[in-house]
Amino acid sequence: MAIWIKYSSCVNFKPQENHQESQRHMINGQPLHEEDSMLRVLFSLYKFYFLGNLTGGSMFTTRPVKINSKETCIPITSSLVDDHDQEFKEILTVMGVPGRKQSKILRKMASLARSKGTFSGVFMEVELLVGTYQEITEADIARAERGWSMDIEAGQIPATKSSIDALERVVFDGSSSTRDCTVCMEEIEAGRAATRMPCSHVYHSDCIVQWLRTSYSCPLCRYHMPGEL
Repeated sequence: MAIWIKYSSCVNFKPQENHQESQRHMINGQPLHEEDSMLRVLFSLYKFYFLGNLTGGSMFTTRPVKINSKETCIPITSSLVDDHDQEFKEILTVMGVPGRKQSKILRKMASLARSKGTFSGVFMEVELLVGTYQEITEADIARAERGWSMDIEAGQIPATKSSIDALERVVFDGSSSTRDCTVCMEEIEAGRAATRMPCSHVYHSDCIVQWLRTSYSCPLCRYHMPGEL
């Protein structure tokens, strides 16, 4: 039974030529070239599970699975996101993102767009992460072992204490487009102490330490810390 559902998001610009869907698009029957004043925006929705035992402290994570994607091409204007916020809200609504979360995502998009000098040769990717927390049961584990969609990582391997102690402590400046701690799914406030993993992903210090005590992999990219084998 689900305990709660949390939403997180990441907004980035990526090179068109490195994307599997970087074929030429058609706008009003005309091919869209890089020199045209249009920007492609891709929304991708990923779902994953945190499986835990609230009393025993055990935790497993599943790999994020892409379950939906939507894209649009918009004219590049001085107020890029504000001019198309209604269109973006409609896409987010179709993808199941609650209205109260949409404004936060649009602010991330607007902030990143303002910081970008040129949009030539890039597209904006908006990654939406939906994390569902569930209690671990014998049935959950049995299904995962039979290869069902849960795909629990084999074993419960904590990171070594020395590797946790050696993690870089930083003061989060708020400049990153990824401002949510993927462990607790809450925003990391600018000026707050945080911890950066070797893969460069940043988390609330208490959150990532607790996480690494039960799992030696990064919650986002699966980077492996030294494990207690």
